[in-house]
Amino acid sequence: GLFGKLGELCTNGTCMNAVGSYYCECNKGFRSNVTECVDVDECSDSLNSSVCQIHSTCVNIPGSYLCPCHEGFILNGTECQDMDECHDPDGTPCPDNSFCNNTAGSFFCVCSPGYKPISLACEDIDECNDNTTCRFDQVCTNLPGAYNCSCPTGYHEERQACVDTDECYYSPCHPLARCWNTPGSYSCQCPTGFAGNGSWCKDVDECVALTTPCHPLAQCHNTPGSFVCVCIEGFMSVGTLCVDIDECLQADGQCHSAATCINYVGSFKCSCNHGWDATNENKHGKGGCVDQRLVTKK
Repeated sequence: GLFGKLGELCTNGTCMNAVGSYYCECNKGFRSNVTECVDVDECSDSLNSSVCQIHSTCVNIPGSYLCPCHEGFILNGTECQDMDECHDPDGTPCPDNSFCNNTAGSFFCVCSPGYKPISLACEDIDECNDNTTCRFDQVCTNLPGAYNCSCPTGYHEERQACVDTDECYYSPCHPLARCWNTPGSYSCQCPTGFAGNGSWCKDVDECVALTTPCHPLAQCHNTPGSFVCVCIEGFMSVGTLCVDIDECLQADGQCHSAATCINYVGSFKCSCNHGWDATNENKHGKGGCVDQRLVTKK
């Protein structure tokens, strides 16, 4: 029993017998108070405070101590060196649209220009919410991390001002159409007799499109952008009407001197007078009349 007790008394050391007593020779990291071995706290402020390297913390353990590096530092040989979190092989610790700034033992993130911190992320700043971002006559377009000021559609920049663009100068319409410039825009109009939106124009066939384009006694002829009505033979045009031509008033219808011109609607005939016969070529006397007395003598 006595040896067991003595052994317990010299834990972490060697029991040395002495005359009438004993003493303990302690292992490294322990100190003797004669009858027992007490752990040496190397981390105690009463000892050399530089027992551990810089950027580490002293941790006492039975018979020894540890010097783990502070967070953000990594052991390289016997030194605790700063860990560059911004060049982590697994990727930057900062969110998208930000810059990583390394510091001794740590890092911080700064949002890129045009972004603002929102919780743990960087959110685009909509500069267009501020009415003073662009000139009053410009249109503001928000972009990721930026913005753009431009003139509205139909306007262009000229001497620090947005002025109307004359689109008609560039002939945007169909060659037959007329271009009308308007503030910020333009319009194309096909001429009369043509159908289309102005970008294209197609001739309208009025002879088909209109129910009665001409007088009943006229024929309709389509022309580019219009149409003409031509009265049938024997009639002449008077405004929109077709009236009968009195051929008998025109040099007696070219009848034979021995014939009488008789007008008809749309035509006429030459009737040989009494005692005259029409020639075989024209029974009505248009081709001439022969004296019956001459025919009888034959």
